[in-house]
Amino acid sequence: MIELRRFQGAGRACFAWLPPQAAQGPVAAVYCNGGDSLEERLEEILEGLVPQMGTGLPPFALIGVAPTSWEQEFSPWPAPALGKKSPAFTGGCDAYLADLTGPILAQAEAQFPLSPRREDRMLAGYSLGGLASLYALYQTGVFGGVASLSGSLWFPGWVKFAQSHRPLAPDTRVYLSLGQGEEKSRHPLMRQVGDCTRCTAEILTHQLSRPPQLEFHPGGHFTQVARRWQQGLYALMAAE
Repeated sequence: MIELRRFQGAGRACFAWLPPQAAQGPVAAVYCNGGDSLEERLEEILEGLVPQMGTGLPPFALIGVAPTSWEQEFSPWPAPALGKKSPAFTGGCDAYLADLTGPILAQAEAQFPLSPRREDRMLAGYSLGGLASLYALYQTGVFGGVASLSGSLWFPGWVKFAQSHRPLAPDTRVYLSLGQGEEKSRHPLMRQVGDCTRCTAEILTHQLSRPPQLEFHPGGHFTQVARRWQQGLYALMAAE
């Protein structure tokens, strides 16, 4: 049974998972968009990572942050709903990131043994949370690494935005992943995710001091989600 330390950050439900090595001193931290979804899979995710910490993998903490609404706080700007039964995207990511990089980060580093060095701070997210992680590249420089796992890069206007802006910290490490079946979606917008992801990787290759890592996994958007988290976190933390 994993132990989580829960706290409220900027009015959002947050949790911290600390590796055993945190008892000896500050460790790196990965701030995770969509902590509400991540928590359901956390035990399975950590099962494959904890044995490697301190040997081939630096020990790190996970800070889960639950948004008020995924469609609201993980969308960089307003966009229509995907369907009649889905909520519209309201473009609240700027406000979310301000809370994340302000009071939430400050509270986590004050309350837990986390390294305050930029190179030890990471940001990761799945689906819309992955889109928000990449958007953060262009809005803040406080993270040394960013991971977008099966990111919703089909989001209207995303590729044009990335083309016309520049990351605030070009030395940021970036990891991208996508399921091979995701671009076979029946939805005409979501079907573009493969091309949008490959295009984003190409754009970032020219914008960053080191090219992003792009990995394709078997299956669709909801296939082996815990495994994709494992591989993304490993790639993010094991990078030199």
